[in-house]
Amino acid sequence: MDSSHAPAADDRRARMLRSAARLRAVLRQGVYFLRSMEGARELTSQQISLLTMLKPGGARMTSIASNLGVRTPTATQSVDRLSKAGLVQRDPDPTDARAVLVSLTPQGEEVLAREDQHRSERVADVLYELSAEELDLLKVAQVARHGLWRGRRGQVRAAVRRRDRHV
Repeated sequence: MDSSHAPAADDRRARMLRSAARLRAVLRQGVYFLRSMEGARELTSQQISLLTMLKPGGARMTSIASNLGVRTPTATQSVDRLSKAGLVQRDPDPTDARAVLVSLTPQGEEVLAREDQHRSERVADVLYELSAEELDLLKVAQVARHGLWRGRRGQVRAAVRRRDRHV
């Protein structure tokens, strides 16, 4: 076996690990930044995230849990709270009799639209302060994000299922 390629692969792996750590730090800071701008609102960030993932057409509880990065019982509690508030409903999943599909109610759609508008206005206020060059860099980052997520959702879901079985 030719070992001349091993150092290059090791170097690439080390670079990818450093990039992954930086990306995670940037994303985490982005979440903190967005949350800090919300103030006292009708819904929490996690509730907004949950409502957003339900459009269009709803989602199964396992998908909700995976997207929130929590276990299914925790996601169920969140859905219960939103259901009691009249923002979501549970219906039988037409493709699987054992599963339920959680979807937005008309009231949930209205509240989500209002909360999204408020949050977009806060972010727009901050974006207004950026230079044209900084805005262009954000566009490049968005293109890169699409590359990261494209085709990876199945891999992420499988990893989450493996994690949940072992915890």
